[in-house]
Amino acid sequence: MSVDISRVSFDPLKHYSRIVHQQGRVTLDADANEQTAVLLHYLRTVVADVLGPAAAPLGAPGFTVTRIARDPDRDLAIGAGRLYVDGVLVENDAPTTYLTQPEGYVDPETAPVPEGPALAYLRAWERDITVIQDPAIREIALGGHGPDTAARAKVVWQVALHAFGEQEDPGGAEATVWFRSWLDGLYAPRGLLAARALHEPEAPADACVTAPRARFRGPENQLYRVQIHTSGVGAFPGDDGRRVVRPRRRGAGRDLRPEAPQATFVWSRENASVALPVASVAGPVVTLASWGRDHRLGVDVGDLVELVDDATAVHAADEVPGTPPQRVHRVVAVDVPGRTVTLDADPGAGPPGGRPPLGVGGDPELHPYLRRWDHRPQGGAGALPVVLDTWIALEDGVEVRFGVPQDCGPAREGSGERAPGRFRRGDHWLVPARTVPGDVVWPQDEEGPAAVAPHGVVYHYAPLAYLPGGAGDPVPLVARFAPLPPAAG
Repeated sequence: MSVDISRVSFDPLKHYSRIVHQQGRVTLDADANEQTAVLLHYLRTVVADVLGPAAAPLGAPGFTVTRIARDPDRDLAIGAGRLYVDGVLVENDAPTTYLTQPEGYVDPETAPVPEGPALAYLRAWERDITVIQDPAIREIALGGHGPDTAARAKVVWQVALHAFGEQEDPGGAEATVWFRSWLDGLYAPRGLLAARALHEPEAPADACVTAPRARFRGPENQLYRVQIHTSGVGAFPGDDGRRVVRPRRRGAGRDLRPEAPQATFVWSRENASVALPVASVAGPVVTLASWGRDHRLGVDVGDLVELVDDATAVHAADEVPGTPPQRVHRVVAVDVPGRTVTLDADPGAGPPGGRPPLGVGGDPELHPYLRRWDHRPQGGAGALPVVLDTWIALEDGVEVRFGVPQDCGPAREGSGERAPGRFRRGDHWLVPARTVPGDVVWPQDEEGPAAVAPHGVVYHYAPLAYLPGGAGDPVPLVARFAPLPPAAG
């Protein structure tokens, strides 16, 4: 989910300590959001500097992992309490289990408790919440279907398990070191993105034709969101799109990253904030709970949409995706009085011959919604392939280019090929486009638009316990700390 904002202006490298409002000046949403970001950056940096990358208080030692006596092979107990990961407060309000954790949506068939040695770890991140996910946010004094107000950001956590291979098991003493190394290499080299609108166009082939000046030509300011839809690698120009990149070996150990298909992406001119709540799903027919605020922020025949709910949204965080992403569908019919939208295919069917995605239905507990994307792929529907080192036109003069770090090594030792960038599902970049300069707001370097890492999602990790094979007791890996004693006097 995303929110309707003008832009994100916070930059930790500028080291601003606070926002200073001036009298008689316009106050923007970006100013208030930056003030919150400045304060959170300070608080979380202090906590991380004091406590380290992961620590829990002795009085409320959250996320202890233990075996369940009645069912030691099928589930694990997760204790209630608090944990600070990279300075972020992560809270588990009540004891739970691996299979029943509130925002894990774990399928025991596809993600069972491993029989052999494994590592239990915590994954935490911030998720945007609107009135679709939490209707209590809406102020009913403005009307039952009146305007919504501010959105929220929520810290979401999941306990995940990684089963060690036969030659991979580091043992309890080295599990934390192994875990950090695994995470560092999982998405290396990280895929980058550059964006532009105002630039010198290439000279036309016909000398008698005058090329129009390249610039942003949209009628209003926009916040474009470019988001990775399928995890994988970027393809260099000339690849046939079916290339599968095999992982490299790092040092003396094995590189355990799976083979990666070509990544795909989608984009939205409204920061993917056009979302319509769903009441029910029957095959390709989706019944909406309500329409958008106006026609511009709704859906129409020909639009591209994705059917999402809480379970599918949080599974985008999987380090090694166990299920494919939801398909991007084209709207083929709209019944306004009946509040129905007909898609080009059943969203629960999945690709022909492939593994179906997590089913999305009309369960109100999972807050399903239709999210609109604004790209227009060839062939009618689906996501766009990630092609490296090539300017890709979005619309109205806005262009983006995927790339990899300049110091990235070769894909294979002794070869002249550059290693392709690795992109994770949910990675996204925000591109503010402004009508006054006719350009996008984007950092520059000596060569023009800079290639930057994804603006989000930022994930935080903590190793929780090493699980020996069989029914052995888990070995805790989280540091515990006692509160500071009261000051003397």
